Amino acid sequence: MSLDRALNMRLWQIASWLVASWVTCSAITVPIQNHWSGGFNGEACFDITEELHSWAVTLTFDQAITSLDAFTADISETKDGGKVYVLTNKDWNKDEHVGDRLCLQFQGHANGDISPVVTATLTSGGATIGGGTSAPGQTTSHGVAHTTATPTTFKPVPIPLGSGIGADLTVNINNPDNFQGYFDFNIPEDFFGWVINVTFNKPVKQMMNFEVGDVLSHSPDGLNWVVVNRPEHVAYHAGSKLHLKFDAQYGGGGIAASAVLYNMGKDNFTVPTAQNSDGSKYNYNDVLQKSILFYEAQRSGKLPANKRIPWRGDSALGDKGDAGEDLTGGWYDAGDHVKFNFPMAYSSAILAWGYLLWSDAYKAAGQEDYLLDSIKWPLDYLLKCHTKPNELYVQVGNGGTDHGYWGMPELMTMARPAYKITENKPGSDVAMDTAAAFATGYLAFKEKNPTYAATLLDHAKQLWEFATKFKGKYSDSVSAAAGFYSSNNFTDELCWGSLWLYQATNDQKYLDEAEKTLDADPAWGMSWDDKTIANQVLLYKLTKKDRYKAAVEGSYKYWFPGGSIPYTPKGLAYRLQWGSLRYSSNMAFAALAAAETGLNEAEYRRWAMCQIHYALGDTGFSYVIGFGDKYPLRPHHRSASCPNLPAKCGSQVMPLKEPSPHILWGALVGGPGQNDDYTDDRSNYVNNEVACDYNAAFQSAVAGLKSLYIRKIHPEQKNDAVCPFKAGSGGGGGVVG
Repeated sequence: MSLDRALNMRLWQIASWLVASWVTCSAITVPIQNHWSGGFNGEACFDITEELHSWAVTLTFDQAITSLDAFTADISETKDGGKVYVLTNKDWNKDEHVGDRLCLQFQGHANGDISPVVTATLTSGGATIGGGTSAPGQTTSHGVAHTTATPTTFKPVPIPLGSGIGADLTVNINNPDNFQGYFDFNIPEDFFGWVINVTFNKPVKQMMNFEVGDVLSHSPDGLNWVVVNRPEHVAYHAGSKLHLKFDAQYGGGGIAASAVLYNMGKDNFTVPTAQNSDGSKYNYNDVLQKSILFYEAQRSGKLPANKRIPWRGDSALGDKGDAGEDLTGGWYDAGDHVKFNFPMAYSSAILAWGYLLWSDAYKAAGQEDYLLDSIKWPLDYLLKCHTKPNELYVQVGNGGTDHGYWGMPELMTMARPAYKITENKPGSDVAMDTAAAFATGYLAFKEKNPTYAATLLDHAKQLWEFATKFKGKYSDSVSAAAGFYSSNNFTDELCWGSLWLYQATNDQKYLDEAEKTLDADPAWGMSWDDKTIANQVLLYKLTKKDRYKAAVEGSYKYWFPGGSIPYTPKGLAYRLQWGSLRYSSNMAFAALAAAETGLNEAEYRRWAMCQIHYALGDTGFSYVIGFGDKYPLRPHHRSASCPNLPAKCGSQVMPLKEPSPHILWGALVGGPGQNDDYTDDRSNYVNNEVACDYNAAFQSAVAGLKSLYIRKIHPEQKNDAVCPFKAGSGGGGGVVG
C-alpha cells in the first residue's frame, strides 16, 4: 500500500471517528453537575441527525425523586414511582433540523442531598434517534430572571480531506515514556483560525504544553489528535510559518507522526449582486437585499431551516422570564448579544413604515417577502415579551456581562437576566414604542395574514393603555438599561405610538393624544430615543394643519446647510460622532416621508438622496459592508469576527488588523468623523460598530429612493442630483423655512 493511500485510509478512519464522536449512542448518561440538600441539576444535549417536527426525551433516574422542573420542555408523564420522566417539546421548539443540537436543562427535587445517575433518550414518533452529550447544569435565582445561556453549538463537521497543509513531526527530545516535538507549517494564504489533525504511528497518552494551540479532542486509541488555535494565535499571514511545539506522553520506543493544517477562516458564502433594474447611480436593489441579510445575521433564538447566513446557528435558547416565559427570538442589538427592546421595537416600526410607504420598491426589487419575514422576527419576540396587559419584558442580557464576552452567540454560557416594566415600575417610552411596532406590523400584515395582524393590534391597544395610565421612563425602572439605552423622556413615544394606533384603528382618541403630546420645536435628530421629526411628519400627513407643516419645515431649516447642524467637507450632515451616518440617514428617511405629503418635494428628496449617497459611496468609499468595491472589512461585531468552529475566538481578536473572516453583508457602520475621517478598526465601536437601528431608516430611505425611480421622479431623472447639497441650488424649490 502506498504512503499516500495509507494516509488517505487513515484520514478516512479519522473522519469516521470524528463523526462517531459527535453522533453517539441513542441513550446518554447525564452527569449531575450541582447538587445540594433538596435538589440537583443537569443538562442533556442531543445532536440532531434527522429532521424532527416533534420529539420526546425520557430521563431515567436510578432512584425516585419528588419532582422535576424542565425549562425548555413540558413534563408530560411521570412513571415508575418518580424514577422516569417523559419530556415533550414546546410548540416553539418542536422543529429540530439536521445539524442542530437540542439541549434540555432540568432541576430535580428530592429528600436530602443526592446525586442520582441519569440516562436520557431522545425519540420522535416512537423511534429512538440521534445521540448526544451532557453539559453542565445551571442554578436559578429569584427576583430578576437569570438564565444561563444554552450553548447550542453547531454540529462539528469532519475535517475535510486533501485540502490542508501537511507537515511531519520533528522530535527534539525522546525519553522512554515521553517526548518533545514540533510541526512546522508554511502558510500559503492568510489564516484566521485553524485546526491541526495529527496522526501518530503509535498511541499517545497526552499532548500538552502548547504555545499556540490546545487539544480539542483525540481518538480513543490515542493515534489521532485534533489541535485548535488559541484566540491570541488565530491569525497567520501568507508567507509566515506556524510552529506547533508540544510535549507528549507515550509508551516509548520511538515516535513518528504527520499532521494536516486547515484554515478555518474561510467563508465561501457570497451574495450575488442584484440587477440594477433602474439604471440608478447606486444599485438600490442590491442595497435592499443586503440590508435585509444583515438583520438575518442579527437573529437570536431558534433559526429556521431556510436560514441564509451559514455561519449563524441557534443561540440563547434558554432566554426566559421570571415565571419561565419563553423570551427566545428577536435581534441582537449591535455587535454584542444583548436584546434591547427599546431600539428593537423602534427599528421594527421604521422598517414597517418604510414598507407601508414604498412597498412598490420592495416588490420591484424582489424583496417583499424577505422584508416581511425580516420584521416578523422581532414582532414575534416582542409578542412573547408582552406577558400581561401591564407587564412587558424590555431587555434580555446584561450589557456589562455581555460586553465582557467576545465570541459567537452560539457558544454563550453567561447568565442572561430578563428585565421587565410593570405598573409599579413603568416605562411609557418602551411600552409605546412596542405598541407602535405592533400597530405598524398590523398595517403591514393585515392583508396577507389577518389573524396575525389582529393579534398585533390587540397587543398594541393593551400597551397603549399601559403606557398612558402608568407613566414613567423605563430606564428609571430598569437600571440595567440606563447605561446603554437610557430614555431622555417619554412624551415623543406617547405621540409616536398614538399616531400609529390612530392609523390602525381610525379612533379619534389616539389622534387627540398625539396632538396633545407633540413637540413642535425643531428636531434635534431622529433616533430610537427621539421621534420628534417622525411625529411632525405624520401629524401633517394626517391633519394637513399649518402648524405641523411649520414644525416640519422648521426642523429641516435647522438641519439644512446654513442652519444649526454642521456639515463635513464632503457634505454629510453631522449631528454626532457616535454613529454619524445613523442621524443623517434617519433624517433623510423622514425628509422622503415628508416629501410624500407634498412638502418641498424637490428639495427634500435631493437632500435625502445626497445623505444616503454619501453612505453608499460618494466619497469613494461605501460604508455599507459588502456593497461597492471598497467597504469596511473589520466591523465591531463579535460573531462576524470569529472563525468557523471549532477554531477559537476571544477578546484577543478585537484589536487585530486582519479582516473579519465573515462578511457582515448589508450592515451600515457608524460612519466618519467631522472631517470625513474614518479608520476601519474593529476596536472602534464609535465609528465602526453596526446596529439594528443604524440600518432601519437607512434601508427605508433606500426603498424610498428606489420608489422615486419607479415613479420617474427621482432627482437623477429630473436632472437635480448635484451633491453635496446646497439649499436652494438645483432645479427644485428654494430655501426651506
